Order: sequence, then structure tokens, then C-alpha cells
Amino acid sequence: MRQLLEGRKSRGLTAATALAFALAVGAGQATAADWSETDVQMMNGTSFRDPGIHDDVTKTTITLQHVSGYAYGRNYFFVDSYWGTKNAPRSNDIYGEYYHYLSLGKTTGATFGGGILKDVSLTAGVNAGASTGGAGTRILLYGVTLDFAVPGFSYFNVDLLAYDDRSQFNGVQPHYRNSYQVTPVWRLPFSIGPTQWTFEGFCDYIGARGQGTVNQLLCQPQLRLDVGQLVSGRRDAFYVGTEYQYWRNKYGIDGLNESFPNIMAVVKF
Repeated sequence: MRQLLEGRKSRGLTAATALAFALAVGAGQATAADWSETDVQMMNGTSFRDPGIHDDVTKTTITLQHVSGYAYGRNYFFVDSYWGTKNAPRSNDIYGEYYHYLSLGKTTGATFGGGILKDVSLTAGVNAGASTGGAGTRILLYGVTLDFAVPGFSYFNVDLLAYDDRSQFNGVQPHYRNSYQVTPVWRLPFSIGPTQWTFEGFCDYIGARGQGTVNQLLCQPQLRLDVGQLVSGRRDAFYVGTEYQYWRNKYGIDGLNESFPNIMAVVKF
């Protein structure tokens, strides 16, 4: 599953420029990282739904994902490349998100009671993308992130963000109103006999933005089996599994819903 671009300046940015800026900032911050985790995911799903298309769409998705921590917080970004192979006039799409988290605990020395709430971060981000169908995504997000200490979980965080949608469709920017996004993100490692697994993912709940949109819910939980540990004894390097895609009111379009599994393989660095 965030760097803020200044509002007035961002109006002139293309989606590709915004995404390139976000990734450049993330890469710069990562050079001073205390820790980092990067993976490449490849997924295939056969039941995507796209606006204006009555039949299910088959797509292959390749994702580069990175998270790193430094002295005052952490950075996270991912880039998705979608390749449609059936019923897919929008055959080649690219989409990415970058977020920066400035830890109040690390920057001020504040503690949060030593209980379930571990830390609070100031969070800012940009989402950007481009599509062969003429859509150009540009979304600015800012707010706070709550880090919780949940037994058994590697992490369990909740983003509470303002959502400023400045996307364009065929060069036209709809007059969306500002909205909000609530995003829990988690990872739960567990074992079954000699096998090692993780259950991880996120859910985005995004409020209506006007212009005929409605609330939307996107969840992408993943169940991963550590195959590298089974085959070569090298843990946390190669996984296979499934990601379940559930998107109610996709893009805020009332009644455009997705619910299906993807098969996936993951290489971690």
C-alpha cells in the first residue's frame, strides 16, 4: 500500500511527471535507509471489469513495490504495469503510488502510552497513472497514519487521509470535490507444519467525490507461501500464492464491481 505535491503547482503536472517525481523522491530517501524491503510481483486475473465493457477482462499485472525506513519515518511506493490480454481495449496501463510517513515518535520523542498505539505519523502522498483509454490519474493525499501493536502481526497500520482527485479523462478534468480515504494495511506471518506463510494486504475506503460518484471499497488481501524456504532453505525470498481482488463501485462508479482471485508469484530482495 506518501509525498505531497503542492496543490497549485500540481495542476500543471501530467500523470507521468507526477509519478516520476514521486519515485525520484522515494529513491533519494531510500539511499539513507536504515532498512528496506523490495519485491516484484507478477499476477494474472480473468475477471477484471472496465467501464463500458460488458465482458470480463483478463489482465497480467507486474508490480514493483518498495518500503524503507530512515531516522525520521519511512517511505513506500509501488508501480503497477497492466497488460490486457482479453476484452481489453485499455490494454496497457501504468499506475503508481508514493507515500511518505513522518514519525511523530521519532521526530519529537513522543510516546503514546506504551499500549496498542505505537506511533502516529504525518502522511502525504501522490497517486498517478496513465491509460491507453485516455485516463490520467492524479490524486493528492495527506493526513495521519496510526501504527498499532497487534499480537502476531508484523505491522498493522491505518491511514486517515484527505483525498484530492485531480484526474483527467481525455484531457478534461472533472469538477470533483475533495473527499477522504481510510486504509488499513497489515501483515500476519504464520506457519503450518514446516511451511511458512503470510497473510497481508490493504483495504481502501474512499468517499464519494461528486460528479455522480459513490463511495468505493478496494481490498487486495494476499495469501503467500514461502516456496524458497521449502525448496532451498532460503527464507523470505520467493513466494507463490493468491491475491483476492474485491472492488465495490470501482472508480466510484455505482454498481461496477470486481470480486475474483489472481494467481501470483513474488520475488523479494
